[in-house]
Amino acid sequence: MEKDEKNLTKLLDKETSRRSFLKGAGTAAGLAVTASAISGGRPSVAHAQQPKPVMKFLFAERQNCTGCRACEYACSMFHTGQVRPSMSRIHVWKYKGIVDVPVICHHCDDAPCIAACPTDPPSIQKDPKSNGIKLNEKTCLGAKCMKCQEACPAEFVRQNPDTGQPLMCDMCDGDPECVKACEAQATMPLAPCLVAGVSGFGVNMAYRKVTPEQAAKDLTRLFYYPNADGGRR
Repeated sequence: MEKDEKNLTKLLDKETSRRSFLKGAGTAAGLAVTASAISGGRPSVAHAQQPKPVMKFLFAERQNCTGCRACEYACSMFHTGQVRPSMSRIHVWKYKGIVDVPVICHHCDDAPCIAACPTDPPSIQKDPKSNGIKLNEKTCLGAKCMKCQEACPAEFVRQNPDTGQPLMCDMCDGDPECVKACEAQATMPLAPCLVAGVSGFGVNMAYRKVTPEQAAKDLTRLFYYPNADGGRR
């Protein structure tokens, strides 16, 4: 029994190429059956999976965005049950038909949107667990106000086309769907343009100072020469 189990462990732990793995698959199966029979068929105990960390910040590598808009589809599906980009919290802005700029909430440490909310208590709050921005639709003044939109340095906040209230990024409770969709769509040599992290390290404060238009102009200069207008800078 001990010999068979040692051989099985040695075989399974060995780093092999795909070809050698396939060649050894039959041997492994035979040893597994033998070990199972000797041990009385007792199932192996599966190791418990580690809980997925709660993501609190979004980051955009704008130069990697291909304009696929998978993020918009995933976000709207998660929040509304429909593929409806106009209801997406994240949105991709195409600048002059040339470059695509993902516009995201940076979940600012000082939260200007919350500070600007006139209701008492503010209709916009941060979830202490996920750092996501939660909207109280019952107390939000919606189109009558939109002070949060005016205060957003990243020009992220859009209006719900049905209610006129702001569309805020709640980080999908710490597991952002936009990031997962972006990862699924990304192909080499490009990496995902959206990533998430458990901490911001102040980077979110720096990124928010770059407006979508400024980012678009920077991307245009990066990717095109001569520039979009045919001249040289």
